[in-house]
Amino acid sequence: MNTRDYLNGISTDGYEFFGAHKRKSNDYIFRLLAPNAKEAYIAGDFNKWEKTPMRKYSTGVFSVTIENAKNLDEYEYEIIDKDGNSYKKLDPYSKKINLDEGTSFILDEGYKFKYKKSKNEAKNIYQIHLGAMFRSNKDKSKIYDQIVKHAKENNFSHVQLMPISEYKNYKQMGYSSIGHFAFSSRYGDLKDFKEFVDKLHKEKIGIIVELDIAEFDPDFLYLDRFDGTNSYNYDYDNIKYNYFGAINFDPTKELVRSYILSLVEYYTKVLNIDGIFFPSAENMIFWQGDRNRGINQEWLDLINQINDLIKANKSFSIGGINGSYDGLDLSFDYIFDSRFKNMIELFKTEPINRANFQAYVRALIANDTYKIIHGFSYVDSIVNEASLAMKMYSHDRKFEQLKTLLTFLYSLKSTKTIFMGDELADFDTFSIYDEFTYEKFDQYQIKFNDFYKDLTQLFINNKSLSNTDSDVNILDIEGYSLYAFERTYKNEILLVITNFTDIEYKINAPYDLEELINTDDLKYMGDGNTNGLIKRGEDIRLAPYNSAIFKIK
Repeated sequence: MNTRDYLNGISTDGYEFFGAHKRKSNDYIFRLLAPNAKEAYIAGDFNKWEKTPMRKYSTGVFSVTIENAKNLDEYEYEIIDKDGNSYKKLDPYSKKINLDEGTSFILDEGYKFKYKKSKNEAKNIYQIHLGAMFRSNKDKSKIYDQIVKHAKENNFSHVQLMPISEYKNYKQMGYSSIGHFAFSSRYGDLKDFKEFVDKLHKEKIGIIVELDIAEFDPDFLYLDRFDGTNSYNYDYDNIKYNYFGAINFDPTKELVRSYILSLVEYYTKVLNIDGIFFPSAENMIFWQGDRNRGINQEWLDLINQINDLIKANKSFSIGGINGSYDGLDLSFDYIFDSRFKNMIELFKTEPINRANFQAYVRALIANDTYKIIHGFSYVDSIVNEASLAMKMYSHDRKFEQLKTLLTFLYSLKSTKTIFMGDELADFDTFSIYDEFTYEKFDQYQIKFNDFYKDLTQLFINNKSLSNTDSDVNILDIEGYSLYAFERTYKNEILLVITNFTDIEYKINAPYDLEELINTDDLKYMGDGNTNGLIKRGEDIRLAPYNSAIFKIK
């Protein structure tokens, strides 16, 4: 690492220099950056927790070599500011943290990946909260294997993990980290995680990790006034904290820029991650996440640098945005926005009122691209204390409506994402305090999952649904909340018809058709009102809340 580059805010490899690093002589060198500190000390298992002074260089770097240190030794820094005040601090570059003791670990990461990143073009993303899956099960490796097996069986191209860096407050679900480089001990060892990444790549499945770089935990052990000054955060109290109580990173500061760039490279290069998802990106793009307060240009400039770095490391970026970003030229490879959430409102609404959503639905069909990610996140299984399946209208037709909602989603010209349990029509409201397991689902939900597997296989296998160069053509069709559109790629044409109502329809077929999937099929717990082969001029039958996809012969 070039120290001057780091101090100038352009370094991407700070993780190779700062923190604890083993030397050939079997000792460890510790380095930290605290330019405004007067003194710094280190104490740990290796020196019986007696303070050892660290040497300060003109660059603001402190370092010391410890001869008797070994892997998994715990340690802490003590910073003395210019006024003589003493602070206990975690190592900002530590890869493992003891939350109970407030200490860092030495961690050797000796694992070499065997498999390269995924090259999946058609993206069907599966969001997971590892904390819920590991709630009571101590066999982390077994759970990781279950995720790989389930992702493969359900045709997921990528597994997306909610934040995996260490965090204090369980309610935060990994957001607002207390150690951005530290892998959370809740999810096993870092070696366990790297093996998981390799297992996914072996099955040609990519991995996306959510990385919250807008904020950090306000615990004074971490970055707040790290060297006695606001090295990592804003100097003004009115923008120091965000609306959730976390501390905002200040992107105008060179130390912050190099720290975040190094973090992104660590994920994409060292951890071999395929994609980085930036949650609540509006907290960076706009001051305090509020468009009315204006654009934060410094963050926009840094985002552009971050996305260039991600591309250079052969990964991709996703901006997760709540609210409007119209008029902004964002450099993310993909954007997951909140527009598709209105489809939930549609399916919560009494069928007679669903025609009110016609303009919105037609715009979804006509205007989207594969840069946009549509679907559902963990939020959709928390809001109103109801899972996605529970949000469907009526008491006894929820399965039918959820099948049609998913058919519509996987027929749009967009990239897809769902949250764990949606593929099984989970009727339990997601909670970080309840364990999630694939063993809890009944025979009806297993049949629903059969439908989901067939639907996603259709999406993956048919370029008219998944290729970025495919086209869409909305057809005029008489009916109340009834939609028909063609999906085309070269000579391959599919017809999609979705019925959002509780009315049965018969539609005169304009082509010879072969039905590829029907939500009312008996094998999916439907009533068996399927169509099979249809000749031009014959009727297409659509039961209430029924959808079907046909190949145009």
